[in-house]
Amino acid sequence: MKVYSQGDQAIVISLQGDVTPVATEKLLLIRHCLINQNYPFITEIVPTETDMLISYDARMMMKHLNIDSPFLHMKAVIENINIEDMTLDKEIRCVKVPIVYGGTNGPHLDMILKELHMDRQTFIDIHTGADYFVSMMGYSPGFPYLSGVDAQIIVNHTATEPRLIPAGSVILENNKCGITTTETYSDWLVIGHTSLPLFNPKKEDFALISLGDHVKFFEVQAGGNDA
Repeated sequence: MKVYSQGDQAIVISLQGDVTPVATEKLLLIRHCLINQNYPFITEIVPTETDMLISYDARMMMKHLNIDSPFLHMKAVIENINIEDMTLDKEIRCVKVPIVYGGTNGPHLDMILKELHMDRQTFIDIHTGADYFVSMMGYSPGFPYLSGVDAQIIVNHTATEPRLIPAGSVILENNKCGITTTETYSDWLVIGHTSLPLFNPKKEDFALISLGDHVKFFEVQAGGNDA
């Protein structure tokens, strides 16, 4: 693990390894510990796939703590965290997501099949057979970046031109899969659509899927029962 400064009021924890569920759990445990300590000078904690950015109020630290360097103090706080015997305060869930593949729901699927020299059912079997985990949240509220895409269906490019993509679209981006939670304009490759709402701004816990969760897709037909 590497710890380094990011400007004068932020510090980064970098695991410097592959994107795996274990790496995500380590970051979640470190975040859990920092939140539970309720440090008043920590203003934001933003985990990514193998890194975590921690912003802090350096002025507050210098005013109220007997320290010479806010960065060195934060570095010591982080390096003294022992996660060996810790457990997460959240349940890691497996969320099952119904998906309608192709057609108007997945306008880029036919192009992808042609490029991969693969038939539709083989693609669907591979996509639904994978165990995805949420390695990062971002882009829009509740949007999960899903790692675990099978190498057989990785496409190393985006669409030829951007388009309006509805909320609930299932997209591919290189070795990641994602599910849009809001309508967006992008050049992502859209392979299908889910009716499962992932984002509800009226709820305090607005995201159905969170960092560290697992996701399994299952195929449904357009207009069919998603249960």
